Amino acid sequence: MSIRFIQMADPQFGMFASISKLTEEEAIARSREGLTLRYVEQEFDGFEPETKLFTKAIQHANEYKPDFVVICGDMVHEGDSEDQRKEVFRIASQLNKDIPIYWVAGNHDVGNTPTSETLTTYRKLFGDDNYSFQMENNYFIAINSSVCSDPSLVPGEWDELIGFLEIELEKASNMNATHKIVFLHHPLFLETSDEPDNYFVIPFQRRQEIISLLDQNKATAVFSGHLHRNNYRNIAGIQYVSTGPVGYPLSEDPSGIRIVDLDPAGLRHHYLSLE
Repeated sequence: MSIRFIQMADPQFGMFASISKLTEEEAIARSREGLTLRYVEQEFDGFEPETKLFTKAIQHANEYKPDFVVICGDMVHEGDSEDQRKEVFRIASQLNKDIPIYWVAGNHDVGNTPTSETLTTYRKLFGDDNYSFQMENNYFIAINSSVCSDPSLVPGEWDELIGFLEIELEKASNMNATHKIVFLHHPLFLETSDEPDNYFVIPFQRRQEIISLLDQNKATAVFSGHLHRNNYRNIAGIQYVSTGPVGYPLSEDPSGIRIVDLDPAGLRHHYLSLE
């Protein structure tokens, strides 16, 4: 039997306004870092662009009627902004009540270096940051990649996360799951699994621990966000898919969502523009 889900990433309420406040020099410097900024010449406040885009994304979800929606992190630009979170939840509440929605923690939600306080706040608002669920004979696992990225202030969280991932992948293998899918915010890598560390990916040592578990258990795919653009790799039979943003794009890729279809024959997906 087939399963359809919609992956979203980076609605990031408040980012358009934040970018609009950059000076021209700051925008040029960001561009030199490899980011393509759609520079907003007139400074503004609020999050009207994000509201329009996320509303359209939810409307598409209601039309497609997927088995679930997953949002791979950075729901807000400022983790302590109650206004940004309220707008996220207001629009998300427009999703058909028959369609489950799953949240995945991003670095703007819990911090580039998470603390016990930011993790506690996130869990109170969005629920568990490491969890699994099953649908038909498919096994889905979500993990908090900000902990993978920098657990220096919460070292015990990394130990728990990697132990959790190992146990859940083993469960999926033992039940002979048709597909084993992992959701996280940061991509594990951009080009190759042994590439040097950079801001956008999980550091090498922890990256290799995760990839080893994925390889051992023959995972189907890993879906992420964070890049604000699309990125695709297929290594050792595992698809690594980074999906562009619902919100502010940082490349030529438009704001959009990903439609994913699973069945015993395989996995298919396509990116749907919101612009």
